Amino acid sequence: MAETTMNSSQQSASQRHVSRIPGIGSFHLPLNRNDLLLLLVAFTEIGMGVETALAHLISGSIKPGEAIPVVFGPLAGIALIVALAMRVRAHKATLPSSMLVILTGMASVGVGLIGSAFHWSRVLPPTNFANYGLQWDWIIYAPPVVGPLAFTGVGLLAIIALLEDTRPETGKLTLPGIITFNTPLPQTRQFLWLIALGLYAATLSAMLDHARTGFESIFVWIPLVLGVFGSVTTTLMAIYHKHTSSDYFIYFWVMLLMIGVGVIGLGLHINADLPEGVAGLQIERFIRGAPVMAPMLFAIMGSFGLITMIDAPVDDAVEAS
Repeated sequence: MAETTMNSSQQSASQRHVSRIPGIGSFHLPLNRNDLLLLLVAFTEIGMGVETALAHLISGSIKPGEAIPVVFGPLAGIALIVALAMRVRAHKATLPSSMLVILTGMASVGVGLIGSAFHWSRVLPPTNFANYGLQWDWIIYAPPVVGPLAFTGVGLLAIIALLEDTRPETGKLTLPGIITFNTPLPQTRQFLWLIALGLYAATLSAMLDHARTGFESIFVWIPLVLGVFGSVTTTLMAIYHKHTSSDYFIYFWVMLLMIGVGVIGLGLHINADLPEGVAGLQIERFIRGAPVMAPMLFAIMGSFGLITMIDAPVDDAVEAS
C-alpha cells in the first residue's frame, strides 16, 4: 500500500513537470513558464548592468548618476533569483517573494524611464546652437535613447510573470494570496506585446548604431530586416485573440531566428573590436568600438518568446476547422 502511494506521488510529481509547447511537443521542465521568465529576467538584469558599465566607460569614468543602472542591474538580478528560490522552495508564491518581485520590477521600470529621459536630453544640441532641434547626427551619436527602456520592459515582464493566469484567455489574473483582477488582455498576449516592443527597440537600436557606419556592409542590414520581420510576426501573434498549434510552430522558428541574429551579431561585434594584425585583447576597443552585448537583445527577446509558448492556450476549434 505504501509502495503504491509512493508510486502515485512520483507519477503525479512527474506529470506536474511536463510542459507542452504548442506545435512542437511536450517536455519535462524543472520550472513552469512564469518561473522560467523570472529566471531569464534575473540574468537579463545582470547582463544589462555589465553592458551599461561598458557603455558608460566611454567617457573615461562612470559618474554617480551613470552608476545607478550599473549597480542596480546585478542587485535586481540577485533579488529576483532570491525571490524565485523562495517560490520554488515553498512550491508556490509567497507574500515575501511576491513583494520582492514587485518592488524590484517597479524599481527597474523607474530606472529605465529615468535613464531614457537622461539620454533624450543628450539628443538635443545646446539651446545656443545655430541649428537647434533634432538632427540625425546628434541622434545617432548620442547615447542610445531606447537603450535604458530595456530595464523598463523586463521590469514589467517580471511583474506580469508574478501573476497567475487563473482563467486562461479571459484576462483574469491573480496575485496569489493578495488580489484577483481583470485585465484587457490574457497573460500570454501581454507577454507577446512586451516581446514585440522589445524587438522593435532592438531593431531601432541596431539601426541607429549601424547608421554610424553609413550602412556600408551588407551584414549591418541583417538585424534590421530580420528584426522587423520578428517584430511584425510577434505583433500579429499579440493582436490575434486565438492561436493554433500551427501559429506557434511558425512562431517557434521565428524566435529561434531572433536568437540566431543575436548570437551572430555578438560574434561580428567581437570580431570588429579585435585589433587587426595584433594578438591579444584591447579593452579600449571593446569600450569605444561596437557594443559587444547589444545584439544579444535579439537573443533575449527570442528566448522570452520561446518561454512564452510554454503551456500557451491553443484554440482546438480553430485548429480543427
